[in-house]
Amino acid sequence: MMSQSCFPVRGVIALTAALFCAVAVAEVPGDFRILDYRASELGAAAGRPVASLSVLSWQDGALQPISFQIDSIGEADLVWFPESGLTREGDPERFLADDRLLIRAADIGPRAPKDVALPDGVTPLAELAIEDVTGGPGYVYLVEGDNRRNPARYIDHDIESGITRTHRYQLHVDPENELNWRHLGYAGYEGDGSIIDTLKMRMSGGFLSRRARMTLDNTNLRPQLAGSKVGPLRSVMHLETRVVLGGIPVMRLQVQAYRYPDHYEAHSYARIPALYRNTLRDPEVAVSIDGNAQYGATVQTARGKELRGLVDGRMDDEEQQLIERGLTTTDSWILFDSRRNFILLADLDVPASLQDIPLTLVYQDDNQLEITPEQFPGQLPNIGYALRGWPPERELRFAVRLLFGNAIADDYSPEDYVAARMARPSLSVTPWSPSYSSQSVTQPHH
Repeated sequence: MMSQSCFPVRGVIALTAALFCAVAVAEVPGDFRILDYRASELGAAAGRPVASLSVLSWQDGALQPISFQIDSIGEADLVWFPESGLTREGDPERFLADDRLLIRAADIGPRAPKDVALPDGVTPLAELAIEDVTGGPGYVYLVEGDNRRNPARYIDHDIESGITRTHRYQLHVDPENELNWRHLGYAGYEGDGSIIDTLKMRMSGGFLSRRARMTLDNTNLRPQLAGSKVGPLRSVMHLETRVVLGGIPVMRLQVQAYRYPDHYEAHSYARIPALYRNTLRDPEVAVSIDGNAQYGATVQTARGKELRGLVDGRMDDEEQQLIERGLTTTDSWILFDSRRNFILLADLDVPASLQDIPLTLVYQDDNQLEITPEQFPGQLPNIGYALRGWPPERELRFAVRLLFGNAIADDYSPEDYVAARMARPSLSVTPWSPSYSSQSVTQPHH
């Protein structure tokens, strides 16, 4: 295992060849997906003390502990932090209802023998059969009372420096403002420097009239940290910002940033006061990612069909048609291919209450256009989503997922690739009752 001190925290942007020299996590697995399941799905494990639970799989002729993570979930289906002010039902020390169990797809193993023995004091709870997209089911086992822990970690996130390292990517953000991305590197990427310029979030609306329009961006919003957790399988930051328009505080926006071994997610939630709904005209919330001089890259969308935008610093007819075809909240993926061994799949996830809200594709290919904040000139390209209007309920809630990869196989269409990346393996949970005779404790295998 290599040392984390291979390069300093500062000056990351200039270091491209050495981006992945210092990841102090487990060896590269073959499958980077993190699967998550609710407590309510997991049979006898639900309701148990979180600290007593463990997850095993059959490896090298024995039941071995695998890396797992349990996150308490509260209001708006967000990871719960007492500092956030959001509510949670039930004891946070117990695995309840919507609480999440996270495991790696790569750790799913073959079925354990029916007569397998468990150490004294270990209580079997459930067998999880997970039907993968590649074929037959694999298995993991939930138990209580097994004190062994697998030490492997697959996400290295230093919140104070803003640097994240995994075996696939390195992300450097402004530690004072999570929205301001400074550098994104990816293993195998054949370009120079950062792949992206920055992440952009904008909120706008007409105050009392459509013409008196105001816009807030990364600089104005400045989310403040209100809770964090860096686990072995994902990192969670809870950020909040008070949205102020015309000197009037109108709502509190909650954002949770999730870092996984191969992707990034931003989940947003706000309660919308009646006064704000009544006074703000044509509101819009936009989230996009600005590429750093990605000339020659292509962009395809869920509704674009045969259309393919080519990034060359100017908008052409085909790119205009992409915008006109747009997106919907149920048909929302955007596929960016750098043509230099990096691809990004973006997808928008909204609850049912938001699915009638108009959704616009953000797409800009312009080497002269300046949209602050940004480090590098131009929008090359700037791609993402704009939600327009208010949902029927008094809540605004959506998530943007950014999945990273290298390339699409020659025999895969964009639709095939999206389906494979977005697939969720089916789960079957059954009570588990192997032999209770004691066995020697095997050290974690990794």
